[in-house]
Amino acid sequence: MSRVSGSTASSDDRHGRLRWPAKPSRGSAAEAQPGRNTKDVPSQIDKRIAEWLFLLTFFVYGYFHAGGGWNQNSQFDLTRAIVEQHTFAIDAYASNTGDVSMHGGHVYSNKSPGLSLIGALPYALIQPFVKDLAIASWLVTLLTVVPFAALIPALLYREGRKRGFTPLWCAMVSLLIAFATQLFPYSTLYAVHVPAGALMLVAISTPRPWLAGLAAGAAVAVTYLCAPILLCVFLLRGWRALPATVPPLLAMLVYQRLCFGGFATISIATMDKRFVTPGRVFGIFGMPSMDALYGITISPYRGLFFFAPVLVMAIVGMILWRRSRELACILIVTAVFFGFNVTFNGWEAGFGIGARYLVPLIPLWGIAVLYAKPRALVLALGALSAFLNFAATAVDPQPSGTIPRPMTQYILPLLFQGRFSPEVPITPPWSAATFTGHTSVNRLGHDEAIVFTKHAPDSLAADWASFNLGEPFFGPGDARSLIPVLLLLLGGASAIAIRARRASPS
Repeated sequence: MSRVSGSTASSDDRHGRLRWPAKPSRGSAAEAQPGRNTKDVPSQIDKRIAEWLFLLTFFVYGYFHAGGGWNQNSQFDLTRAIVEQHTFAIDAYASNTGDVSMHGGHVYSNKSPGLSLIGALPYALIQPFVKDLAIASWLVTLLTVVPFAALIPALLYREGRKRGFTPLWCAMVSLLIAFATQLFPYSTLYAVHVPAGALMLVAISTPRPWLAGLAAGAAVAVTYLCAPILLCVFLLRGWRALPATVPPLLAMLVYQRLCFGGFATISIATMDKRFVTPGRVFGIFGMPSMDALYGITISPYRGLFFFAPVLVMAIVGMILWRRSRELACILIVTAVFFGFNVTFNGWEAGFGIGARYLVPLIPLWGIAVLYAKPRALVLALGALSAFLNFAATAVDPQPSGTIPRPMTQYILPLLFQGRFSPEVPITPPWSAATFTGHTSVNRLGHDEAIVFTKHAPDSLAADWASFNLGEPFFGPGDARSLIPVLLLLLGGASAIAIRARRASPS
């Protein structure tokens, strides 16, 4: 195995920026000691593999649309209000969600505004031509959430190569993070979790201070919980990164002033009183709960590691990772996210698969998985994780919050049998009789807060509230609709692995 000479080994300057030497020859696969940053400008082969990872992820994620739900409906309502009503108030659409805040006699989304603001431009372009809300929501998701999501495996691959890991290992870890974690199902929703994770990964990994700052500021505007990434950018890139955080943060503050009466008044401060617990901070934060900690980690109800066992290896990787500022930053962000989740009165996050509030951590943890050993165990757990998350994506990323074991009681029975037991507790009027089919079973429309209040169970709108791109050819809910995306996923991943293996040192 060839190694980069000591004269070209990288060093971080006092701001944590990497200095890069002259570009190596085309196709170079030079290796540095795994886990150490190198100064190699990525070869053409590395660039090509990163591009393939982006494209494969984009097309596989874009194949699915998970349908309506309070979270994504609330986000989409704000986007629609901006474009259609030229206002931030969602008064005209709020009947389709319970995720709302009230102020000054108006109804607002109780979400951070970043994603909805980003989605306003693509929605403005498609809105004159697309009147069906399900298709419009899918297209806006395809043009906002999915590109952010597709960046994650490409960035992880480049980060791994910068740290001296082989092209094959970098490609395998990138594929596992993309398709064997909750990034997969949550990228089919118009929701903040995956874009926030992508932006934090950019902030941590880029050597450019201005880009790190811009990504960090945008991450906070997308979801308030990303606030600690601002400290991380300062620690890694110094003062020069901070001016770039201003534009997205300023946009968020102005939004809060216009909607909620104060620059520092966040949306949850005036949210629907149904979600408020008296005596808690903001009505929602209390003492840490061990039930919540179990629930979001290993429980079959919402466990992050239950639904993606491969992420256990991120903990192993953090232990094996040499001490660095990047690792310290990841640990800081992780502590804040876990602290939020175990003190939040709605830690289970309603309808969803796995620990929804922890999803933005997954791209950062992907860096740690690069360091994990034994690699055979990473791949074995990755295979199981990929099956579970593909199943959740294909069937329904939003199982009812009343189902104790959604994977075994709901998702897998639907995937293989087209139905689940009527004995499984489910929020009415959801029922085992109306949620049937092997794929895309969610029938909640983007214009209703409770399923079937506007669209009957056998209506066209209910049948196509969620969908995948194979169903127009095979029929709604038909398992054969998964064949094209499986061929694309397996073929694309194999091609990437073969190319990466050829580029790896023997």
